[in-house]
Formats: sequence, structure tokens, C-alpha cells
Amino acid sequence: MKRRDLLGLGGAALLAACTSPRPVTKAQRGELLAVSLTDGMAVLDSGTAGRVAGGALLTGNRLVGVDPDGRVVVRDAATGAVVTAAAVRGGMRLAAVSSDAGLVALVDGNPAGRTETTIVVAGATGERHRLTLPGFVQPEAFSSSGTELFVLDMLPPERPDRYRVRVLDLAAGQLRALNLPGENAGIKVLVPQGAEEEMRGEGRQAVFDPRRERLFTLYSHQPDHQHVRDLINQGARDGKPDVHAFVHTLSLRDGWAVCVDLPGNFGTGPVEGLTLAQSAEEVWVADAGKGALVVVQADALAVTQELTFEPAAGRAALAGGVSEVYLAAGQRVLVFARDTKIHIATWKLPADARGIAVSSRYVYVGQPDAVLRLDRGSGAVTGITGVTGLSGVERVIT
Repeated sequence: MKRRDLLGLGGAALLAACTSPRPVTKAQRGELLAVSLTDGMAVLDSGTAGRVAGGALLTGNRLVGVDPDGRVVVRDAATGAVVTAAAVRGGMRLAAVSSDAGLVALVDGNPAGRTETTIVVAGATGERHRLTLPGFVQPEAFSSSGTELFVLDMLPPERPDRYRVRVLDLAAGQLRALNLPGENAGIKVLVPQGAEEEMRGEGRQAVFDPRRERLFTLYSHQPDHQHVRDLINQGARDGKPDVHAFVHTLSLRDGWAVCVDLPGNFGTGPVEGLTLAQSAEEVWVADAGKGALVVVQADALAVTQELTFEPAAGRAALAGGVSEVYLAAGQRVLVFARDTKIHIATWKLPADARGIAVSSRYVYVGQPDAVLRLDRGSGAVTGITGVTGLSGVERVIT
């Protein structure tokens, strides 16, 4: 990626549609932004658009990728410095990274359907496990201990139309069911045979809660979907409306999953309008196309509040700040007070949003080939940075 002149990106038109920032004669260094580009992930200087680091996956302050020589390279996202570089045989694809980037999972096999899967787990010094399993198995996340890998078991493997989350014991090389939520005297109980949840939907977005060691993933799915609790307790959903979207909560520490059903209007429109973000003790979920937003309590795993707003077409993204939560959807940013859940402001954008991120001072919103920097209090545009091939603004690197 190369730097582009502001006017060469059509920046004059963007600024004409917004409040003009103070004139800048020379690009000043700014905060670091993690962004998605057409060729992967990158960390950029928000002032100069200089590229600090690149990779395929971002976890914490680490960017992970596979270089042309087949090495798994972990970089410090803030400096671009190489933290580790480990050689892996076979031209594998990067699939999952542990929360501290100490372990990576790579996979081989046809991504459209396969009857056999090879998974390699590597650490700082190279390969630790190389396992070949029957079926179509896709790495999803590492357990907190690093001894297990949560995977998607695609069914049927040759032409999958559904999948279930399972656990791969890395030492034994065997798959098993998840645990049931809760423990009795420290004894973990597996989900009974025949009650494993088979999902037919699409995982839209995920956020990791490091304190709770839980992965929250927003799914849209078909109305005939049944959760584990429904399969164990037949008739539990009788007389209830279909649920079209839910938040899948996976405990990376204890190996269980709980699905938080969202209201019936969620997930019935374009899936690009579905988004979630964590803010303190809550997970906020929005369906911009339906003008619906809910708050999920991260400990109780239950919807505690439902909000409505004017629907917006196009991609949506949420970001949680210190005292506000920001929803970018279409050509607007909606601002909600985190404590009261009141909609307190609407900021107009010159073009459809491509992601949003928040720091202690600014709100950054992606635009076609550019990032807008907005004042966190007023929404006034204080800067614009050209970014060729921008797909989305992900978060601020601190």
C-alpha cells in the first residue's frame, strides 16, 4: 500500500460534505489504527497513513501472518517489530490464533468441502502438533490452557450446509462435544449424544472478553435452528416465535457454550446490518436494517434492554467508548449514552461507513479509500487520512 495525496482520493469532496478541519500543511503523526484492507489486516498511522505492520489476523496487540517462505510471523502491532517467526511445512492457511498470539492454528484442505483435514498448531519455536482428521474441520479458537482447539465440524463434509462447535484435544488428536454450562464439584459434563447444536447460519462478527475468557460471536441463522437446551428439553420452544439471530458465547476456559437469543426482528434483513461490540460489562448488538439494538449482560448472558432507531441500509459497525457507544450505519453515526442507553446524538457522514473505532479523544470512521477523524464529543471532522483499498476500520491500537 502506498500513501495517496488527499485530493487524489477525492478528499476535497469528502471534506466539503463535513465540517472542515483546520488547515494542515504537513501530515502529523496520529494514533495507530487497525484496519482491514483488500489484501489483509494492517496497522496504520492515522495522521500520515504510514503502514506500521501487516498480517492476516489481529489478536490483542499482535498481528499474525504467513510470509512467502511459509513462516508464521508474529509482529508487535504498535511497532511492527517481529516478535516470533516459526517455519511451518506445507503451505498451510492461517485459521486461528490464541489470545496472546503464542499459538497459531493452520489448516490444509479444500475450503469449499473436504473429507479430510490437516491441522498444524505452531508456537514460537515451530510446529507442536500436526493432526490429520476425518471430515471438514475448521479451527475457531484456542482454549485458555492452549491444550485444546475449538473447531467448526462442517456437515456433511463434502458439501456442508450446517456445522457444530466441537473440541479438539491436541495431545490425543481426538474430537469431542462441548461441556454443558456449569460444574458440579468441579466435574465437567459433556453435551449428551444427539443434543449437539447444529448451526445453519453465518457468524458475522466476534469479540473476545479477556477478563471472562469468553468469545462472543454474533450469528444469523435459519428459523428451524435449535440450541442444545432445546434439544435436551423437548418442547421448550413450543409456542415461541422463531429466532433468526443469536449471540454464541463460548467459554475458552471451561469449554461450554451458551446462546443468547435475540428478538425476532433481528436477522430477518440483510446480514451486513448485523454488528456487535463489548462495552464494559455489556455486549451491544444492532441490526441497522431493522433499526433495532439490544444490550446483553455479559455475566448473566441475557438481554436486558431493547432500543429502536431509524433503520439504515448498508454495513453497520459498533464501538464502545468510555461513556458512549457509537453505531456507524449507512451515512450516519448514532451516539448512545452507555449508562442510560439514551440516543444522544446523530452525526452525518459524506459516504457509507466502513467500520468505526474509538479512542479517548477521537472517533474514527471508515469511508471509501479514507478514514475520517471525528471529535468524540461533537462529531466535528478534525482530520481525514487517505487509505487505499480500505475495507473497514477495526480498532485503535494502544
